[in-house]
Amino acid sequence: MPQKLLADWQVYIPSLILALLTYLLLARLVLELVFGAGSPARVVRALVSVTNPVVRAVGAITPRAVPGALLTACAIFWLLTARIALAQLAALMAMLRRGQM
Repeated sequence: MPQKLLADWQVYIPSLILALLTYLLLARLVLELVFGAGSPARVVRALVSVTNPVVRAVGAITPRAVPGALLTACAIFWLLTARIALAQLAALMAMLRRGQM
């Protein structure tokens, strides 16, 4: 395990960060559905403040036809897509190290 971690740290660390952001966005989505988007609850406000940079970045590349309420779901989709791309990159790097390509 430590040898693999040292070999693939360029992929492993970003994948963990993307996983953390995905879980935070899922929690934000659930809490916004339960308490409402403009809720005064501290937990909701904390999650919104932590995940707002990701949602704003997705909002910048998402067409304006998508309602604001769906931006969090779009952000989750794009983060999961990025994790899949990282997994593919890790597989490619492993194949190149073994000389199979």
